[in-house]
Amino acid sequence: MIYNITPILANAADSTASSIIAILVLVLFLLGTVAVLFSRYKMCPSDKILIVYGNVGAGRSAKCIHGGATFVMPIIQSCAFMDLNPLNIDVPLKGALSSQNIRVDVPSSFIVGISTQPEIMQNAASRLLGRSREEIRALASEIIMGQMRVVIASLTIEEINADREKLIRGITGGVDVELHKVGLYLINANITDIRDASGYIAALGQEAAARAINDAMIKVAEETRRGEIGKAEALREQTVQVAMANAAAVEGNNEAQMKVADSNARLKVRQAEAQRIALVAEREQAAKAEEAGYIANREAEMKRAELERATLTANEIVAAEIEKRKQEIAAEAAAAVLVREEQGKADALVIAKAAEGQAAIKLAQGEADALLLKKKAEGEGLELVGRGQASAIQASLEAKANGFRQIVQAAGDARAASGLLVTEQLPQIVETQASAVRNLSFDKVVVMGGGDTKSGSVGSFVQNLVTGTLPLHELAGSVGVQLPDYLGKSTGDSTPPSTQG
Repeated sequence: MIYNITPILANAADSTASSIIAILVLVLFLLGTVAVLFSRYKMCPSDKILIVYGNVGAGRSAKCIHGGATFVMPIIQSCAFMDLNPLNIDVPLKGALSSQNIRVDVPSSFIVGISTQPEIMQNAASRLLGRSREEIRALASEIIMGQMRVVIASLTIEEINADREKLIRGITGGVDVELHKVGLYLINANITDIRDASGYIAALGQEAAARAINDAMIKVAEETRRGEIGKAEALREQTVQVAMANAAAVEGNNEAQMKVADSNARLKVRQAEAQRIALVAEREQAAKAEEAGYIANREAEMKRAELERATLTANEIVAAEIEKRKQEIAAEAAAAVLVREEQGKADALVIAKAAEGQAAIKLAQGEADALLLKKKAEGEGLELVGRGQASAIQASLEAKANGFRQIVQAAGDARAASGLLVTEQLPQIVETQASAVRNLSFDKVVVMGGGDTKSGSVGSFVQNLVTGTLPLHELAGSVGVQLPDYLGKSTGDSTPPSTQG
């Protein structure tokens, strides 16, 4: 079967062409839109003001821009430019009436321009937009002329002619205020001439010229007079100066001669002074030589006397030193004897302490053995408790007996052994009795004597305190120990019992 594809190809070509055309139209539309948008973006040159009018915001008739750029919305906004170039205005003012009712002609030239201040630009947009530069020049000329007539009417001819600065200040002040109302401001003002029809100003000029001529003539005469006076004064000064110069020359000559005479006199005085100084120096040297000899002899005599005195002193010192050394040797020998005696006492004390230590060690060992036996007895059972306790007690008693026996043997007799045991327990006894008054506080302690002359010493006070508060003698006597006498004596008649060894 044969198919005809020509219509199909034609339809496809038509569809492609239509698509291309649609794309082209869309591109052209987009380009046109972009071109329109770019055309509505307005930039303001530096010598112009861009005024955007239309829908620019509530309460505003236009938006003024100087420099920069802005986007002008199509359809609802439009824009225009105003030129900032200054305008040169010639104002040929004629017949202006002054305060003296004299008419004057004041031709002037002014330079004005559109202001760039925001308030004044807004006035320019409202009142000058669409006007040509000639129309703006004519409007400014009318404003300036009216203000000049007002200012001239307040001034006299003399003020107008003599004080141009005051006239210009008055004109520019009034003109500038009125120009701001239409968006302009005054750049410069210049008064070219001032004339009047009656010739008053010309007469004032002639008067001023005559016054100037007279002043000049007076000045010439004064200068001539001052010249003559100066010439005479110069001649007089010259004469005086010549006379003074001659006198000064004579005086200088005289002064020179006086200086020569003074110099000669000073020379003679100096020569005489030099001779006197030389003679005095010679005599001083001789006197110094004689004095030096005397001083040398005196020093020699003094040294010889010093040597003899030193010899005698040395002999006496040597003898004294020998005697002193003998006494020191004797003292050292006596001290050595005392040291040996004290050493013997110390050795005896050390031996006694060693014996006491050995006895204490053996006693402790006996107690430890008894405790060990007791523990062993407790571990054997209930049936052996009684027998174990008896053995422990017996062992303890045997250990104590052995300890006491060894102490007695070390001490020499039973009395000395009892004294050692009591002495060992004294610190505990004293501490127990002192604890009774340990926590008591005393504000004041008054030590009173017992009526004898020895009770006032500290040693007597300690003795009385020990014997009065601590019954140590009774306690020591009960065990057969007699305390030393520096601890006082017992007040009772108790006699320590004898202890058999």
